[in-house]
Order: sequence, then structure tokens, then C-alpha cells
Amino acid sequence: GGNYTIAGKQYPVPQWDNAIVGDDVTNPEPSFIDKPVTQMLFFRNRFALLSDEHIVMSRPGDFTNFFAKSAIQLIASDPIDIAASSEYPAILYDGIQVNTGLILFSKNQQFMLTTDSDVFSPTTAKINALSTYNFNFKTNPISLGTTIGFLDNAGKHSRFFEMAQVQREGEPQVIEQSAVVSTLFENDLSLISNSRENSLILFSEDDQSTLYGYKYFDQITERKLAAWFRWTLPGTIKYHCMQDDALFVVIENGSSRELLKFAIKMDANTVALN
Repeated sequence: GGNYTIAGKQYPVPQWDNAIVGDDVTNPEPSFIDKPVTQMLFFRNRFALLSDEHIVMSRPGDFTNFFAKSAIQLIASDPIDIAASSEYPAILYDGIQVNTGLILFSKNQQFMLTTDSDVFSPTTAKINALSTYNFNFKTNPISLGTTIGFLDNAGKHSRFFEMAQVQREGEPQVIEQSAVVSTLFENDLSLISNSRENSLILFSEDDQSTLYGYKYFDQITERKLAAWFRWTLPGTIKYHCMQDDALFVVIENGSSRELLKFAIKMDANTVALN
């Protein structure tokens, strides 16, 4: 019960639905009960929670209901509770949707949640192993529009990978885009912001003043431009994000914090620096 606050407004805390049929055997509790939830997201009109090796999805359009409607038969609209399995620990930390399904990320492997059927249901949902690249679980995967980007911090320096041609069957193409600047990144990058419209991705680490940038330009299926750069800001970076054609950065100097705005694309109000 109770309320929570967003932007100064009070909202009621949603109440989870109870099981109305069956028992703990015929209609068991969802797998996230008594386990930590690492991420929450939406997929196929279902509310999904990642917990341990499981992804648990609500009924379609009924985001607080994680129990089956019948105790004697499976229904297409029932919740989905499915686990990823591998020879490595497969604790799931994040996911991102592509046109063929939902890519799930563990520390050292990627999986695809998909279906071979027209109907996505408890009987048709499946998880396939996709690739085995390390993933910095403190960050999040990002969409570059038609490809997926993610960070790996397994070595001395972070690496930025881009995944393309993700299909339900077969391996995707994964390219280390940061290979040309292999010693540029620190190991503990923690924040990513990107603007697909401006083909720009920015990275930063905790309590440092450096922004690392990747600028690219694609033409149909070919990348015509790819360049790396580095900006030093007048304070330690606490947070950054991109909205439309502007970059917003929160920096800290001593006990004070400032919000900076940078125009990514020149317009009539952009100040030219000589």
C-alpha cells in the first residue's frame, strides 16, 4: 500500500494480483519471489522482471498479474516464467528489444528470448544462446537504431561492441568498435548516453571529468564514418543524457552541482566558438 512520488506528484503503489485458482504446485509463485530483481522492462505487452537466471513476464496488458488463469490447462495469455541455461552462470542483468525478440545479457553471455510461433505464450516462448561476450552489468545495452551496442570491462580497458544482423537462428555479427582506441577507455565506465538521430554515443566513468565520444555515420548498410574523441568538462560528471539535439550533463564542483546543456546540432541559438 501507500504512495510513491514522481515529479512532486503522488501515485498509488500498484497491488500485485493474487492467485485465484490452484495451489503452490498447480499454480506456483513467480520465480522472482524471495530473489533480487536485477532489471524491469516491457516486451510484447508484458511487464518483465529479470531475477537470477529467470525472466518472468506478466499476463499481456495485465502488468500486476503473474499467476495462471487456470490450474488445469495452459492458456496463451498466461504469465511466462522461463530460465536461461548455460555452462556459465547465467544470471540475467539487462535486456533490449530487437525485431526478432528480446536480447538478454548475463555477465559473459547473450541470449535471445523469442518464439517460432505467431503466438508468444508459455508453450511457445524459448531462450536461445546468442553469443558469448562479456558484458559490464553496471551499464546498459543501447540501441543504435538497427544495431545494438554494449560495453565489456573484463580486461584492463573497457571495450565497446556493436551487434548486428540478430536473427532467431544463427550467430549475429559482433564487432569491437573501440579496437582502434584500445587504451583510451578506463575499466570502470558506468554511464552511456546516445542520440540515434545525431549518430553519437557518449561514455563516462564515476567521479571523473572526461566524456568519451563515438561519432558515426551510416549510409544504408555501410558505415561511412567512425571517429572517437574525448571531452574534458569543468567538474566531475555525475550524470548525462541526450534529449533531442541537446546533451545534458550534471557536474559537481566541491559541494555544488551544475546542469550543463550542450547543443549537439548547430541551430540559430548555437554559440560558435573561435
